[in-house]
Amino acid sequence: MSVLFVFSLFLLLNVPNSCIAQKNYSSFVLIQQWPKGFCRMIGGFCTMKPNKFTIYGLWPLRPNGRPIKYCNTDSNLSEDDIKPLEKQLSSNWPSLGGLDFAVWYGQWKVHGTCSENEFTKLEYFQLALDNYAQNDLRDILKKANIVPDEQKHYNRSSVVAAVHQHTQHDPQLVCYFDSVRNVSVLYQIAICYADDGKSYKNCVSDFIGNCSGTQLLIDPK
Repeated sequence: MSVLFVFSLFLLLNVPNSCIAQKNYSSFVLIQQWPKGFCRMIGGFCTMKPNKFTIYGLWPLRPNGRPIKYCNTDSNLSEDDIKPLEKQLSSNWPSLGGLDFAVWYGQWKVHGTCSENEFTKLEYFQLALDNYAQNDLRDILKKANIVPDEQKHYNRSSVVAAVHQHTQHDPQLVCYFDSVRNVSVLYQIAICYADDGKSYKNCVSDFIGNCSGTQLLIDPK
């Protein structure tokens, strides 16, 4: 075995994760959560339930539509990194049951590092906030007469159409099945973007979850 081959193999096996992420990163998804549905889904362990959709995460995706994770475990987020955005993040990307910074730290570590070749830490969080501001899901759904209601069920296709009307592209809906009420309950909506993080694109069907059946409910409390 030649020295050159051994050295080449060493380089291949020790390619930085950030380089690997650069080859595979092809798009983004911004996931917004409906706190009242999300908190009910996890058993009510929330200390706050804002009356609006909030950011759950901004995830870089592989070409097959699957999330990339943990691309650079050496890249840690500090509070100083995102200090200029702290107020906006606390309002629009809050923890529903703990420390806000713990959520941001975790999302950066797991997902944000996979776009680090294109976006700094501050730019990554700013991108999430910008896209969130352009897609007020509560308002978008309200314009289509879709509002949280304990009794009223909505067609899944109507919710998709309402978001499509705004973005001209199909979102991904995420539900859990409530066996007591025998209905799928919406708790997240995902909007997908091209690799620039700004241009809309259709989401890959059911890449993070699905709403089974044709009817769904949006919890009001």
